[in-house]
This record gives sequence, structure tokens and C-alpha cells, in this order.
Amino acid sequence: MQTAEGDPRRKLSIAHFLLLIPWIALVIDAWSPIGDNSFLWHIRAGSIQLDAGSVITRDPFSFTAGGEAWLTQSWLAELIYGRLEASSGLGFVPLMMLVVMVLTFFGLGLLAYRSSNNVLVTGIILIISTVLMVSFLVPRPVIFSYLLSVLVILSWERRQTRWLLPFLFWLWASVHGSFFIGLAYVGLRLLSKKDWKALPVAIASGLATLLTAHGLGVIKILTDFVAARPYLSLLSEWRTPELLSPVFFPFFVGIVLIMYGATRGRIKPLDLVVVVPFFAIALTSLRSVPPAWISLVVLVGVALAGERPRLPARFGTGAAAVFAGAIILLPFLLIGEATLSEDRFPIQAAEQLDVAPVFHNDVVGGYLIWSRGPELEVFIDDRAELYQERMEEFVDIRVGKEPWEPVFERYGISQALLAADEPMVGWLEEAGWVITYGQGTDFVIVSAG
Repeated sequence: MQTAEGDPRRKLSIAHFLLLIPWIALVIDAWSPIGDNSFLWHIRAGSIQLDAGSVITRDPFSFTAGGEAWLTQSWLAELIYGRLEASSGLGFVPLMMLVVMVLTFFGLGLLAYRSSNNVLVTGIILIISTVLMVSFLVPRPVIFSYLLSVLVILSWERRQTRWLLPFLFWLWASVHGSFFIGLAYVGLRLLSKKDWKALPVAIASGLATLLTAHGLGVIKILTDFVAARPYLSLLSEWRTPELLSPVFFPFFVGIVLIMYGATRGRIKPLDLVVVVPFFAIALTSLRSVPPAWISLVVLVGVALAGERPRLPARFGTGAAAVFAGAIILLPFLLIGEATLSEDRFPIQAAEQLDVAPVFHNDVVGGYLIWSRGPELEVFIDDRAELYQERMEEFVDIRVGKEPWEPVFERYGISQALLAADEPMVGWLEEAGWVITYGQGTDFVIVSAG
């Protein structure tokens, strides 16, 4: 009997079950405690825009940059968040996460299989994708950008579906500023394949990004991002990745596989027009690794397309159904109700703050915008493109490189919400401030004496 992978008579193998492994991580991740501060302020931005009937164009959240020009790049995602929170609180988060992530990984699997025509290679690529991306699968709008990146690539790689690209790019520009990575993919693939007939679609896709609620403002969003690059590096997710980190090492493995494919003649010299720029993008920051990886999945599949490893341990239909059912149901035994992370957010302490200027870190800032904003304005959060040099000043104050007194006096700050073990608690107490809430807990409020 013929046992080639394409033979429909063969039974399922372990390789097929590799395709289900990401499911376990996705379910557990979806129901993990919510610890993403950026997601929380996006929710409040959504409710403000729903009430106002217009998108945000000036900062409504902080007393350090309040009223300054600021375009929220994720206005459409925020409207969805605001509507869902109004109807179900934060209960919508796990199911939303699971649906978006499953669609994303299903799309990645399609890309891998279409380019490799190999189930085992597809499973390996999905497992690499899981290890690389799982720490970035958070409910903030970036999660939609991963799905849209996959949809853009799927649409581009089939000529019959390229007409979808302008709509996909309009959608992408409405939910996240990383749409330029998708445009780069389309442009680079166009060059590598010399597919000039697709140029009108590529141009229409770029123009579609200028037709969102911000219009030409999307250009300002991108230029603000570029200008804020030195300050983004102050945030951990924007720091340069290390080769052996759990995020970058799987990406590096993918690059090695592409180079292996080049030695076998499967990766053509012109394909490097795509590989080199996205490898360079991945080197810029941790946040850049997942979108760069998604952009190279097709080439990783092509690199391994000629491999035909033997598929071990075939199963009959009954055994396969039991095994698959166990994999699908197992993660639901490991999850609980999705809640906010009490280790990351000062849930109790935040309720005790006066409606007055308060000093805190960027993580707490995102939480305060959601829980007390916009009535209680924040000192800072993670919007580096807005704060820029003020974010650097904030970091210097926290580590003692700059004195805190001038900044507190400038903004009239009379209270600080801090982790109990922060050095600044001691500095404030030495200056006569007193702990007014949270003695002996993880978070404390320190008030002017």
C-alpha cells in the first residue's frame, strides 16, 4: 500500500496531533489573569469615544500631557472593547482572546501547509509559533494585528483573493499602527516575485489606510511612533531581544531553516529581499519579533517543502478521536475564572486615592485610567509616543537619577501609589510623607505630611 503523505488511505499520525498542541497554550492563555495595563486603558478610551460619538484626538487621561494632541491608533478595537465591557464587564475577554488566537493559528497553519505540503512541517511551524508568540498574546489591540497580518498574507499569496487587501488594510489601520509591516510584506513580496500586475492592488491597499476615522492622521501616528523610538526602549517589551531568549531563539531557528532551504535550492536569491528586512525588524525589539515571524512563515514552509520525514505511530479513527478529544478538553481542566491580576494591579489601594494628582508607575497608570479615569487623571502610562521625554524623566526619578521634588511641585502631587518595596517609599518617608494606606501590603499610598 502506498504510504506517501498525500495518500488518502493512510491513517492519522502523531504529526497530525502536533497541529493541536497550540490549542492547549491558547486556552490557558485566554483564561489567565488579566495583567495587561495597556488593554485596560484601551477599554476606557472606547467608552469615552462611544459617549462622545467621535474618535479621540487629544489626551483625556493624564495631568502631565492632558489636552495635548494625541490620536488613538486603535479606535475601532477600542469601540469594540467599550461596547463589550458595557454589556458584560470583563467577562468577554477569554472568549474574545480564544477566538482571535485560534483564527490566527489556523491561518498560520494554512500558510505553513500550503507552502510545505507537509503535515509534520506544519506542526513544527505551529509549535515554534506558539513558543515565540505566547507571551505576546494579550487582549490589547495588537492581538488583532497578528490575525490581520495572517489574513493579509493568505490573501496576497493567492491571486484570486488579493482584492480583499484594501479592506484588510483599512481594518488593520483602524485597530493598530503596525499595518505598515503588512504593507512592507506586500511590497517586498511584489519585488521578490516581480509580480508587477499586483502593483495596483498594493497601491490601493496603501491608500485604504488613509481612509480610516483619522484620515491622514495615520501618517502622524507613524511619525510620532518613530519620534518616540528612544523612549519606547524604556519599556521592557521594546528592548532589543537576546539571542537565547524564549522569544528570539525560535525566530533564529526559523532563519536557520530558511538558510537550510537556500542551500537546497528551495529559497531563491530574490527571496532574501523579504528575509533580510524582516530579520532586521526582529532585531529592533521584542515586540517586533512576532510580526516579523508571521511574515516569514511562508518562506520557512518553502524551505522545508522538499523534506519527507517518515510519519510515525499511525492511529485508527477511534483512537485518533479519543486522543484529539483529550487534547481539546485537557486545558479546560487547568483554567479558572478570568480575573484581574492582583499581583500586578493595586486593585484595593486604587479605590482609596483622592481625586488629586498622584505619582505612580506606567503599569498602575493603565489600571487607574480604567478603574478611576477620566475623573482621576494619571501621571503616566505606557503611551510613549505621547509622553516622550517625560517618560525618560519618570524613569530617572524612580531610580534616583533626578530629584523627585521639582516634578512633584510642578504638578502639585500630594499622593503616591507605589509598590511597598520601591525605594521611593523610603525617600518620601524621609521627606516627612506618611503611609496612609496599605501598611504591610504589596501596594501603599504615601501622602504628603
